[in-house]
Amino acid sequence: MTAPSEGPQKSQHHVWQLALGIAVSLGCLWYSAREMLSDKQGLEQIRTEFAEANYITLLPMWLCLTLFYLLKAWRWRLLLRPVGDFHSLRDLLPPVMIGFAFNNVLPAHLGDFIRVYVFSRKQGVTPLAALSSVILERIFDIIAVLFILGGGLLFVPGLNASVHKTAMVFAAIAAVFMMGAIAFVIWTGPFVRQFEAVLAWVPLLPAGLRRKLTETLEAGASGLASLKQPKLLTGIVLSSLAQWLLNAAMVHLSLWSFGIHVSGAVSCLVVGVTAFGVTVPSSPGYFGVIQLCFMTVLKVFVDDQPAVFAASVYYHLAQWIPVTLIGFVYFVRSGMTLREVNAAADAKPA
Repeated sequence: MTAPSEGPQKSQHHVWQLALGIAVSLGCLWYSAREMLSDKQGLEQIRTEFAEANYITLLPMWLCLTLFYLLKAWRWRLLLRPVGDFHSLRDLLPPVMIGFAFNNVLPAHLGDFIRVYVFSRKQGVTPLAALSSVILERIFDIIAVLFILGGGLLFVPGLNASVHKTAMVFAAIAAVFMMGAIAFVIWTGPFVRQFEAVLAWVPLLPAGLRRKLTETLEAGASGLASLKQPKLLTGIVLSSLAQWLLNAAMVHLSLWSFGIHVSGAVSCLVVGVTAFGVTVPSSPGYFGVIQLCFMTVLKVFVDDQPAVFAASVYYHLAQWIPVTLIGFVYFVRSGMTLREVNAAADAKPA
């Protein structure tokens, strides 16, 4: 039974998360635009960039965005195959869009837990089974992003040999992640025992937390069962790579709209840095963080800071607006209420 004080404590925790996130976002936004703001003409230059941009790219960007979420729903279907055979469009796309819509308006990636809640309620699947598939999804996203980031570093012209060595390190880390996941599912028992032995050496780690981590690892093995099937594994890996390449295409189109012509490898670098940047606690929707990632990467290749900043906002809003609107349409059609969403958010582990 939940203690009477637990609800208010969790609500206060969410308020602090939101406050911290807003502070991080404002700091990132200021840091990314600080040089332009110091110029009296800075804001006017940004306004001019928006006025002169070529918005014909919006349609192909939305096409890429559509394919991105269709692939995400299809990959989730593959990851859930050990639990059941679900329909990508009817059963999985709505909770995916609802989850990402709430990620755009709630802090701390709470949308991921709402997505699991909506899916488990509608399909009668245990939340743990759905959550393990979402965790596995994140692992494959990390692997794909590492490959794309490594490929970008490897093929960007004009970089020195040390950068190319860094690219190989990223590729090696991605391979280690992949082999570790496979080793986990094939030798689950020995893997968990070794993991438990390592945790035993961690000082000041409570026994209860150690037991919880081990139980979570064992429960996650069921989600990794799809790795035992080569066809499913191939589809999961290829769809993961395709999703992030579509993201790189959206970055490339955004930059082109503002007259920034760089290689596809540079766009891959932007996607890789942004993908890791949005994992930092920030305000809902990752405002400020995406702009800082664009500015940090592209200042090496482009001198026109107002154009880069404007392109980052264009890329950001071209996704944030349609995803949020579509997600909330699906949410209204689901028949669920905001009170249920609040309960699902409070049920998220702190």
